[in-house]
Amino acid sequence: MITASATLSTAQAFASTDLERDVITLTSAQFAGRKTATQGAQLAAEFIADRFVVLGYSVNEQRFTYQSGLFGKANGRNIIATKNSLCEKCKKVIFTAHYDHLGQKGNRLYPGANDNASGVAALLYLAEHFAQSPQPYQLVFVATDAEENGLHGSEYLVSTLNKDEIKLNINLDMLVVNPRKPRIYAFLDNQSLAHYQADIKILSDEQLTFMVTSSSARLNRLFDLKVDWRRASDHYSFAKAGIPYIYFGIGHDKHHHQSTDTTAHIDFTLFEYAIAKIALFIEKLPS
Repeated sequence: MITASATLSTAQAFASTDLERDVITLTSAQFAGRKTATQGAQLAAEFIADRFVVLGYSVNEQRFTYQSGLFGKANGRNIIATKNSLCEKCKKVIFTAHYDHLGQKGNRLYPGANDNASGVAALLYLAEHFAQSPQPYQLVFVATDAEENGLHGSEYLVSTLNKDEIKLNINLDMLVVNPRKPRIYAFLDNQSLAHYQADIKILSDEQLTFMVTSSSARLNRLFDLKVDWRRASDHYSFAKAGIPYIYFGIGHDKHHHQSTDTTAHIDFTLFEYAIAKIALFIEKLPS
């Protein structure tokens, strides 16, 4: 269990992190909102793959096809980063963050800073942090495609996995902390709730609160929404396969799926603080 002494100060940012740069790049006009099967999405996939390579990972581009409309087909690509491990028989912890967004509609760009450039930047941040830090699990980092139109990338990913080899999915989606109410919500399956609730809640401090639940009803009361949080992002593909998961996010964002979802609303110091806390949880991940 993580002890209360295992805390961070805001000033303890990890060295040479690129969170801000990555979010700014992914939300730039050249990526055109990263809509699946567009040139912008291709550029985003190449950017993410290049970042993983620089960090010393082996990268596999996983292409897939899915149903689009009644009679159409569409193509997507997941980017999977792995590193040789001394623990080849150990179970895998699979990190996911979708990089696709809504693209461009007419002259209006949907940059998707929180949804989900934030999750991809967090994915890369964690990959950097653990690149030279052996863990008792195999860590796999996956930037998924085609989440926005039906979780197709994670569906395909899970179809290729042996669930008996997987300890946990950690899904990162919409992690830009609201400074007025600095909270990260962890939504888990019931089994994971029993295993990890205490270790996530103890990450809370005076700067950031971690709230842990497996209840959609509880989250919906907090946000006055009607959302099935189990189905809300790529962790649902793992849930359907009976694979334990933790979904980290901020819950509701008034800029969600709006052209106003830009970097202007990101407190990068608080954002990095939140991801550093998640890294701390992973370092102490109980067996």
